[in-house]
Amino acid sequence: MRTSYRIFPLLAVVAVLQIACGSKPDSPEARVRALFDKAEVAAEKKDLGTFRDLISDQYLDEFRQDKQAILGILAFHLFRNQSIYLLTRMQTIAFPEPARAEAVILVATAGQPIRGTEELVALRADLFRFDITLADKAKGDWKVTRAQWRRVELKDFL
Repeated sequence: MRTSYRIFPLLAVVAVLQIACGSKPDSPEARVRALFDKAEVAAEKKDLGTFRDLISDQYLDEFRQDKQAILGILAFHLFRNQSIYLLTRMQTIAFPEPARAEAVILVATAGQPIRGTEELVALRADLFRFDITLADKAKGDWKVTRAQWRRVELKDFL
């Protein structure tokens, strides 16, 4: 079964949480990366409560969906899909302001574990690019405030 476009908000949050690697433990980048790790685990465990904490009360996306709308969509997809497995690739992370982060991440999603990019075609994984904005609402408390997404091709993921 193909992933519905309505699952994008879930993937956006997860994507944001996957940005971390190689930064100082207390740096903004490390905190944002830890958030991504937390979201990926939450998606695979179908833990909606974790997403409630990761999305800003001021969230608003290009479809004018707010936090409550996104949580409703996430709940639907978390419990509709028997299994959710993700493979992510961070393209960029930037901090244009001290309390704002912008990330571009690629996310593959499938109903079976994805061990590597070589399995994406065989698993018929859905591939997406997410442009995500986060804000540090309180010192070190990063939240997703906006996400835009679009489908990409395998060549973009590699």
